Parts: sequence; C-alpha cells; structure tokens
Amino acid sequence: MFKNLDIDLLRTFVAIADLGGFSKAGRQLHKTQSAISLQMKRLEAQSGSKLFRKAGRRQLLTEPGELLLNYARRILSLNDEAAAALKPVPLQGKIRFGVTQDFADRGLAFVLARFADSHPGVRLDVRVNPSCELKREIAKGKLDLAIAFQEPGDSGDPLGKLQLSWIVPEQFIEPDDQPLKLVLFEPPCVFRDRVISALEKAAMSWRIVYTSPSLPGLLAAVEAGLGVTARLSHRSRNRVAELPELQPVELAIHRNPQATPAALDALENITRAHIQNNLQDLV
Repeated sequence: MFKNLDIDLLRTFVAIADLGGFSKAGRQLHKTQSAISLQMKRLEAQSGSKLFRKAGRRQLLTEPGELLLNYARRILSLNDEAAAALKPVPLQGKIRFGVTQDFADRGLAFVLARFADSHPGVRLDVRVNPSCELKREIAKGKLDLAIAFQEPGDSGDPLGKLQLSWIVPEQFIEPDDQPLKLVLFEPPCVFRDRVISALEKAAMSWRIVYTSPSLPGLLAAVEAGLGVTARLSHRSRNRVAELPELQPVELAIHRNPQATPAALDALENITRAHIQNNLQDLV
C-alpha cells in the first residue's frame, strides 16, 4: 500500500535542512518551534523512518532523512512547476477606450476602478470626445471601445434611452417676436439635431449664437445668458414648459470589430452592466 507524503510537511522539512534548524525554519515559515516539531513527527509517521538525530543541541538528518531530502526537493520542484503552469496568466496589453463627456462625468470612475482591480496588467488609454468623433475613431480603428450617443443608421449596440431637457439661463424669458437663441455643439451632433427638429416641428424661429466642441463650454455660455441648449434631464436647471418637447437620445456601446482581446470583453461587460443597472443616474 502506497503512502502519501504531505507537501506542506515536505516544504517544512526542506526548510529545516536548508536553514540548519527547527527554530530558523520556524521564523521563515512563521511557525512556532513546537509546530515545526509536530510537523516533523507527522512526516516521520508518514514516511515510516526516523528523519533526524540529535547531536548536542542540533538536529541532524539521518541516512533516511538525507534520502528523503533529495526526493522532497524534486517533489516540491515538480509541484511548484505544475502550480505555476496552471495559474492564469494576467492579461496584458492596452485598450483604447472612448467616452462622451456625460459618461466621463458620472460613470467612468466606477468602470475604471472595477477594471483596474480585475486586470491590473492592462493599460487603459481613455479619450473623452463628442460622440461623432468617437464613432469616427472606432470606424478608423483608432479606438477599441466607445460609449457614444446613437444616431439613426449607427451600428452601435443600444444600452438605453435618456430623456432630454432644455437648459436655460437663470433669468430666461422666452422671446415673443425674436428667434430663440441657441447654444449648441458643432455638427454632427444628436443633441443639436433633436433641438432643431423640435423647434422646426413647433414652427418656432431660432438662430445659433454660440457653438463649442466641449460640454463645459456650452454650459458656461448658457450660464452667461447667451442662449439655451438641451442636455440630459439630470443637468437641467429649469424645465421650460413653453419650449417644445425633445425626443430622447439613445446611448450605445461601439466596438472595433478588429479588436478581440479577452481584456476588451471584460471592459465591455463591466461597462455594459454598470450603465444598464444605473442608466438614469450615470449620464
């Protein structure tokens, strides 16, 4: 009948032989000397041989102990080699991730923290740009993944719809006989399209007085009283009933079809789940 030798006991046994004593092995293995002694008694019981002999205050290997030491080193080496081979290799590489300013302000921090915790070896190159630019970069292969607002004909995977509201200056008064002054993103822009479409449908006159490629620039212009704009409802300071109702926008995830690393799948899954579970609070 075969006997099984405990790996942990063999590791302690080798440490004793290499360090020259029970107490030194105990310090390295963070075990008491009595625990080390108990382990060696168990190993002697498993092997059926006396492994140590006393020489004064020292514990020396017996002949069976020296024989076992050779096998123990080989067993531990093979064990550690197998464990290393089976250990998952941390994913490496770089992911180019694009997001809109709206998502960057609300949901990006959680996604980055969650992904970095699970994939510390992957570098993220994050770009915050308007949706139209993000989608162009996906099409050109300059981004691997993007969170952008969807327009008719886009091929992104929808994540959900979000309502738009008017954002107006604090002292806004709707003009009776003058065109409505608009503060908008430069085209193409799904928000711009929603605003113009709503005003045209309501037969209201309008004119664009300010454009900007950045969201902070738009909000600063509205705060300065230059005109009105439209953003997601959570940003709205005043909802103006007299202005036309705006159609919702759709947030979507866009992926470069040429980019297929496993880490990209993980980033997409984390982002998708977080947005779908917290859609109204994120953007």
